[in-house]
Amino acid sequence: MKPRTLFRVVWILYALALLTATHWPGLAVPKGPISRMDLVIHAIAFAGWTLLLFFTAWITPGCTTRRIIWTAVVAIIFAAFDELTQPLFTRTADWTDYAADSAGIVLMSLLLLAWTSVADRGKNTRSEGL
Repeated sequence: MKPRTLFRVVWILYALALLTATHWPGLAVPKGPISRMDLVIHAIAFAGWTLLLFFTAWITPGCTTRRIIWTAVVAIIFAAFDELTQPLFTRTADWTDYAADSAGIVLMSLLLLAWTSVADRGKNTRSEGL
């Protein structure tokens, strides 16, 4: 199985698990070391969703920077959809959850931009040495 195919399968399973977790009636996050541990979980979950979507290469394959930006846009729209549909399942739509989702998405996008920038610099350095 090609890595891109593996990322696509993993992303689909992850997205389904995330939707299930965020829409499950009565699901509560136990108290953690900080008062709003659920916000940390939201940020991490959506950062992971963004990372996996980026590696599927479904969005603008070819240009890495454009793919990162559009992946972030799609992720932020998905996070809004996720939050706004929760009341349909006796959950509460919460703007702080959406803010945490968005923070995770933006942080992962910035990390991807930094990572691809370093990787591109490494490619240019190797090709100059040949």
